[in-house]
Amino acid sequence: DWYTGEKIMNDGVKINKRRLKSAALLIMLALLLASAGGCSKDSQKNGEIDIQELASGMQDLIDSDKMIRSENPSRSLKRFFGLNTADYEDVVIYSPASSMDVSEMMIIKLSDKAQIESVEAAIESRISAQTESFGGYAPEQCALLEDYIVRISDDIVFYAVADNSEELRNAFLDGH
Repeated sequence: DWYTGEKIMNDGVKINKRRLKSAALLIMLALLLASAGGCSKDSQKNGEIDIQELASGMQDLIDSDKMIRSENPSRSLKRFFGLNTADYEDVVIYSPASSMDVSEMMIIKLSDKAQIESVEAAIESRISAQTESFGGYAPEQCALLEDYIVRISDDIVFYAVADNSEELRNAFLDGH
């Protein structure tokens, strides 16, 4: 019957052209989605932030005379904050370039948002220890410590003590 859009095949099965086209389109769409799903950049899940890339994008704002990126974030995180990198998804730390400076920056990607309190407590402890250490002889360093910044955004904690901590915070927010 040409007017109904059906065609009788050799074995007597009727095929509706519209249904055949719809089925073919659905199969192609499913294949397209399946192939695109596994090819996202660096195998990141949608919406996830790579804090290594984020920190690299902030590099121009880092004064290398005052702070340097830790080559061993595990050791730095334990030494300065008493935290273990194994507990977190990822960590980037810039530590003071000199023992006479307090400039530092840390970005931690949490494994669980319940970790926020322990990270905040570790930062507070670090600020207290640094303030005590520099209190008697380095008022300009204490002023930096008083103006430290902590910003929590989703599952990422940003912390900075620097002359340009506001700029660093803004770069973090822009990159995040």
